[in-house]
Amino acid sequence: MSDGPANREMQTDESLTLLRQGTLLINLALCAFLGAVFVLTPLRAVQRAEGVSFLQGLSILPAAPWSVSFAALSLLAFVAVDFAYRRGRLGNGRIVFWLEPGVALLVILALHLDYNGLLLLAVVNLVDSLHGRGRMLFLGAMTSLYLLTSLDVLQSGLGMVSVSEYLAYYEGQPRQLMQTAIGLLSALNLILFIGYMVILVGRRTEENAAIRRLNGELARANDKLSVLNGQLKEYAAESERMAETRERNRLAREIHDTLGHALTGITAGADACIEMMDISPDMARKQMELIAKTARAGMNEVRRSVSALRPDALERFRLSEALDKLCSEMQQTSHADIRLNVQPTDMRLSQDEEDAVYRIVQESVTNAIRHGHATEIDVSLSCQERCMTIVVQDNGIGCAKIEQGFGLRHMRERLRLLGGSLRVNGENGFRIEASIPLRWGDEI
Repeated sequence: MSDGPANREMQTDESLTLLRQGTLLINLALCAFLGAVFVLTPLRAVQRAEGVSFLQGLSILPAAPWSVSFAALSLLAFVAVDFAYRRGRLGNGRIVFWLEPGVALLVILALHLDYNGLLLLAVVNLVDSLHGRGRMLFLGAMTSLYLLTSLDVLQSGLGMVSVSEYLAYYEGQPRQLMQTAIGLLSALNLILFIGYMVILVGRRTEENAAIRRLNGELARANDKLSVLNGQLKEYAAESERMAETRERNRLAREIHDTLGHALTGITAGADACIEMMDISPDMARKQMELIAKTARAGMNEVRRSVSALRPDALERFRLSEALDKLCSEMQQTSHADIRLNVQPTDMRLSQDEEDAVYRIVQESVTNAIRHGHATEIDVSLSCQERCMTIVVQDNGIGCAKIEQGFGLRHMRERLRLLGGSLRVNGENGFRIEASIPLRWGDEI
């Protein structure tokens, strides 16, 4: 069942090909027959010594018989142009839409405007390659040319002798047979042309119906996709909440396993020192040394846990270098133009301040590319009067109604812990401006 439409389309293409080939053969036969009439009739009259009577039967003096050879050459050129077009050897295919009708018109003129069915063959050869307005203009031009070449007044105006005058030289049955052959071939050419156009229009109608059907299926799939997208957002939000919960649990475990253990040992050791202080100062001193050792071990564990939460770039580079590396990598992967300006480059920040600055810039640039589809992003960091200002401005699509997602909420939480603030603006792209009061490296 699934092969039905494909088989029908293949059969339609085969039918169109056969009709086009049949039309070509009829036109070749008819043009050859008319050319033979124009060439052989004067020669026959001369051989029979009837040249004078033949010329007296004509309305005007005819062209020399050899001039019909121009029609044969033009007809060969017509066939060659169509062959080259179908083999894709013409380079720019648009040239054939005036070249083939032009050559057909030369053949028609060489045949004294007695047969213009070659224009119908040009339509058959070319109309399937046109669409929309181009097809309408082509059909209009070809119809006008067909009607113009059908006018008898044009034939007499150009001083051309019609084939009917040549056939008048013959008598009885030969003349009747030749007239019948010309009329029959002309009618058959017209019938094949009409059949070709009917099949072509039918195929185009089926294609349009199939397109409408596919558009309907696409609309239904889009509706389903919208529903799935909403479910995916809900799932993402739930996953986000679960991730936050897992992170809090992990931090709780880290605190329990490090600080809890260390503080328990310190508390127990301190209680023992208090009891031994008056009894044995030496034992109390040794106990204090054990307490100090336990405190240092706990501090190392805390530092290890905190270090695991820091960006790797801040572990290996200064803040300005880490930001430059971040922007360079994002620019390479997104092809957006990211311009970074840090003043001054040797800012003295505490570790938590560096973490916050790095994460805010990272999240802002990521959102500008992912959600704003920005191609230009300006990142500026400046310090003045113990306050750092971070400005990230992009040329993206912006946001008329700003909804606080996880990224903005996370940035606000980081800034709130440092006593900072965050302002956003979705007009003319998207702008994020964060302010952080600095401790200038003071110990905490």
